[in-house]
Amino acid sequence: MKKLRTDAWEAQLSEDVRQQLYAYTKPPTKEEAEAGRPHLANFERDVLPWLSLQGIPAPQRSTWYRFVGRMEAQEREDRAARTIISVGTARKIAVGTAKAKIDPRLAADFLTALSVDAAAKQNEEAMKILADAASKYHAAALGAEKLKLDAARQRTADEQLKLAREKFEAAEKRLQAVADAADAMRGGKVDPEKVADEIDRILGRKK
Repeated sequence: MKKLRTDAWEAQLSEDVRQQLYAYTKPPTKEEAEAGRPHLANFERDVLPWLSLQGIPAPQRSTWYRFVGRMEAQEREDRAARTIISVGTARKIAVGTAKAKIDPRLAADFLTALSVDAAAKQNEEAMKILADAASKYHAAALGAEKLKLDAARQRTADEQLKLAREKFEAAEKRLQAVADAADAMRGGKVDPEKVADEIDRILGRKK
């Protein structure tokens, strides 16, 4: 936008006053209207009386509308500048995060926070870029967590299988010992009470 001339009507006004005047040209919300916020919609009916109450010199009609037009152009330029910077930064962040190979959960939280910030600034394109990137990292984090859980379950299953195998092998040894004791008893060379005691000991019923 062209630099404001020093003899322009609004040049005598502070930036805050200019912004307030421009804001008042837009329709107020219901709450703002109930609170008494002015709406400078009509030059003669609204603008001139309000400026007079504020002690601000009244401009010509054409001067007022040129002022409003310049403020609209400035607003568009500011919005465009924010959008270009934010979208460009959003893309760089999304790509940079992928190259950094950081923990998916941290990346997801980081990108989500940035997307919320972009949404607060009403930058929908930047918000979408960051939110999409965050969504991918959320999915990656969930996938990584699932793999960990699957691995833990597999380790538990392997340990249970190993324990069952050890119990089975121990049972086989006990049965074999019982069979050997019984064979010895049938040969008549072993005291039956000793054999019974040995069987109890093998089966763990007696120490």
